[in-house]
Amino acid sequence: MDQEGILVGKRMEFEHQVVSDFLSRKMSRAQASEMLGVRERTISRKARRLEKKGLTALVHGNKKRSPKNKILESKKREVMKLVECRYFDFNMTHCLEILERDHDLKISYETFRRWAHEKHLVKRKKRRRSKPRKYRDRMECEGMLLQFDGSPHRWNGKEEWCLIGAIDDATSKMSYAEFFLSEGTLNCMTVMQKIIEKNGIPYALYVDRAGWFGGQKRQNFAQFKRACEELDINVIFANSPQAKGRIERAWDTIQDRLIPEMRIRKIKRMPAANDYLQNQFLANYWNIKNTVVPASQDSKYKKLDPRINLNEIFCTKEYRVVKHDHTISWDGELYQLYSPIKYSIQNQEIELRTYQDLTWKAYFAGKEIEVKKIIPPERAQVAA
Repeated sequence: MDQEGILVGKRMEFEHQVVSDFLSRKMSRAQASEMLGVRERTISRKARRLEKKGLTALVHGNKKRSPKNKILESKKREVMKLVECRYFDFNMTHCLEILERDHDLKISYETFRRWAHEKHLVKRKKRRRSKPRKYRDRMECEGMLLQFDGSPHRWNGKEEWCLIGAIDDATSKMSYAEFFLSEGTLNCMTVMQKIIEKNGIPYALYVDRAGWFGGQKRQNFAQFKRACEELDINVIFANSPQAKGRIERAWDTIQDRLIPEMRIRKIKRMPAANDYLQNQFLANYWNIKNTVVPASQDSKYKKLDPRINLNEIFCTKEYRVVKHDHTISWDGELYQLYSPIKYSIQNQEIELRTYQDLTWKAYFAGKEIEVKKIIPPERAQVAA
């Protein structure tokens, strides 16, 4: 007999003893009710049955009968084998969706939850005590405020990438997102440029106080903030992660769903991950199931002036002073300037623009200047 059968047998013996003591007046009905954890009228009913049929009267009438809605054991084994081998890192709701969509296995949530608990395959959420915060209404119009952030994580299970993106505060639509190796200035500029090319210029941007956005000590010369200001985009700094909670919660959901989906599709490299993210995950899941209708149908996105070259805005701009021999120092090297201007530009500032592909150019008074790297001559070997 298995362990479950032994426990049932002991329960029946205990129940028989209690009811027998009640019949022999060794125990009151209230005491018997408390001992068995049932109502007093149930004790009376069990006592009558015991007097008529004996010990077998305490056995439930449906014992050893299978319920009409019982799921076949073979189906349970099939489901749990898929969960153990393939979908072990999916949450229960996500896993049920995949089982029904890809394997034509439809199970109720409570049944699946019970099976998953039996196998200790329940993916639990991390919960922390939260501070009470004032609720903030969504913006009324699309494009009025974008929450911009990056999410560093081991998205492919091995290397740490950073998913950089922006979510619209009015609709929760992901305006654009892309994987990069880091959350650097040029990478953030790349994402912002693609948002503008796709939707237009947003009214305001909500960011944290990381250095490349212009917060804290870099507030006066941050390149990302400077680029936004050139396009009249207001940059607002959040004082806490909770202040831009919409995109923080979005990262939690995306990590929870995207990582296991990339795993079962064997996506390991960044180009394939970006293709799946942008063309399937965001388009077919996020922007359909996780967005809301804005209070106003007006859009605050401004059209981009066709005369504006975004590549010349979303680049880093640094300055070097021209030496008396018309040279500048840049990145540890010496460069000669070939200025089309006839007069000397000694002690003037040259603007050096580094683009997203890491190429760079020199500008003076808005005009490009040709530069050439100076290679110092090798020193002669002195004989000993």
